[in-house]
Amino acid sequence: MKRRVIGAVVSVVLAAVGVSVPAAPANSAEPSAYTSFRPGEPWLDTSGKVVQAHGGQVVPSKDDDGRRIYYWYGEDRSNGYYDSPGVHLYSSYDLYNWKDQGLALRAMNSPDQFENDPYFAKLYKKYTPAQKDVVWRDLSTNSVRTDGWARPSILERPKVIYNKSTGKWVMWVHSDGPSSPTSTSTYARAEAGVAIADSPKGPFRWIDSYRLNRVPSDSVPWCGTSSAFDPAGGMARDMNLFVDDDGTAYIIYSSEENRTMYISKLNRSYTYLSAAPENAVQGKDFVRTLACNQREAPAMFKSEGTYYLVTSGATGWDPNPAHYATSQNVLGQFTDRGVPITGDGAATTYRSQSTNVIPVDPKQNKFVFMGDRWTPSDLANAPYVWMPMSFGEGGALTIGPDTEWTLGDLTPYTRWTVTSTIPDNVWLNDTSTLPTTVTVTTASGSQQVAVTWDPSSIAQPGPATLRGTLADGRTFSRSIVVVPHGLRYAVNAGGTATPDWTRLTQVASTEQPLLNSAPEQPLGTDPATGTTWGFTGSSAPAGTGDLYTTLRYAKNHEPLVYTFEGLEPGTYTVHAGYYDPWPWANRAAEVTVNGAVVDQQRLFTATGVAASYGGISVGADGKITMSIAPTRSPDIQVSWLMVARDN
Repeated sequence: MKRRVIGAVVSVVLAAVGVSVPAAPANSAEPSAYTSFRPGEPWLDTSGKVVQAHGGQVVPSKDDDGRRIYYWYGEDRSNGYYDSPGVHLYSSYDLYNWKDQGLALRAMNSPDQFENDPYFAKLYKKYTPAQKDVVWRDLSTNSVRTDGWARPSILERPKVIYNKSTGKWVMWVHSDGPSSPTSTSTYARAEAGVAIADSPKGPFRWIDSYRLNRVPSDSVPWCGTSSAFDPAGGMARDMNLFVDDDGTAYIIYSSEENRTMYISKLNRSYTYLSAAPENAVQGKDFVRTLACNQREAPAMFKSEGTYYLVTSGATGWDPNPAHYATSQNVLGQFTDRGVPITGDGAATTYRSQSTNVIPVDPKQNKFVFMGDRWTPSDLANAPYVWMPMSFGEGGALTIGPDTEWTLGDLTPYTRWTVTSTIPDNVWLNDTSTLPTTVTVTTASGSQQVAVTWDPSSIAQPGPATLRGTLADGRTFSRSIVVVPHGLRYAVNAGGTATPDWTRLTQVASTEQPLLNSAPEQPLGTDPATGTTWGFTGSSAPAGTGDLYTTLRYAKNHEPLVYTFEGLEPGTYTVHAGYYDPWPWANRAAEVTVNGAVVDQQRLFTATGVAASYGGISVGADGKITMSIAPTRSPDIQVSWLMVARDN
């Protein structure tokens, strides 16, 4: 979940997506039964009221008659951000139509309720005064408090799992709030809280909240320049739960000020960690993974022995691309597999944020993405976005689209692989050199299948993900280098001859030699070509890997200026690659070419993005000058630049 604290004012922002149903007819006691999912539209329960289950989870189970039933737990935002009634519960037999089951976990508005409210008096009858103090601290969501505390507590991201060995239902929640009576932050505690019940419908009895596992503060590099947020603090914010095939349960949570994901094993009762943080062993009790990637909103599931972890970015008020990562070991390192959405919805996850994955039929690999589309000005009516999930070659994940769909659109999946060799480079916007058929191999054999290529996947120069679609609709992808025709300069800012830069320059040179012989240099004469080019401005290189992850960053709030001379008169396009390994900086720049503004507000994110500035006229001086200047307080940077002559 996203938040921003300014003094005593706390605002919560999440970029997410919703799911919905047709609106109830006017003056109707009950809405029409739903027969499909409509992402982002209003979704009413069977009594005609808006579903209140944000940041939640759907749990498959069995009713008393042995029928499959689903329970949907989520945040009740009927009162807006503050004054939450608690965790709401709905039940369904078809995933479309949901019956209101009331509050599974009730919040509190006064400590007197332990004595005066029969619900709390009975539920916490055996608690000591100290235990009741903990319950009141964690469940007091009043925006106006009379107990001397400055801010209310927060209950977010409720998740529930069933413990077969104990017969108990266990709920974990991102439990946050002020760290002391005088604290003005609702996100100071950064803990995970746990409650327990005998029935999926509750009542859930609150136990306590905790900070969780962490690595020693001197054992890993800190993800940023500030030491104010010690990574050894065990912060737990956006979280989720996962139960493996052997019954072992795990809690997945965003930690280190949302910079890094952790996965911690729970104990046999699922009510605490498998080992106290001071005794926990990495790789056995927990793992620190996706370090410094600035991820939140985790959702985990398992398919054919592979663990999938879907997360969102943490970009304040703005929606962002979902990413998914995989691992063969739940307590191993997860590998980022990129964005599971293509096209217009990729940049914002169809304006949604992940909250959970529903295992509709995991044996057939049928899963549903649950998301929220948060509207802070009207949280009570914030819609839900549920979308189909599908798999491609080798288990590659796809989410969406956000159009109307039904459970019948979820198709069974078994793993397959394209075994043909695909070229490692293409010309910009040109698929003519790619094969028209490929060999597809499964456990039962191989066959030749026709393939079409997505031209939008090679519509930007540099490293790219080429997407192919087989004749039967299956899709797959390959890493590829996209090369513009007429390339005159190819600069890898930071000066590293990465493999993709080397390959790009080799291909470009088959048309004509480039004017730069090195990845980058300060402004001066190229030792091999004799042309003048390079950068000016106080700066330094950073990063390793590819064209995006190697970069040059400016210092002292100066602009980065690149000059390219020796160009033939004509019209050119300047291509630029932007990427930020430190996305929490929230940096932005104004870009000018030959003195004209071509990009007023270039944002830098954790996803590499290319921009193209066309129609640049070069006269007799044969010169292009490009300036990247900061428009916010953080210094700016650039990953790569290319100058190509237009045909």
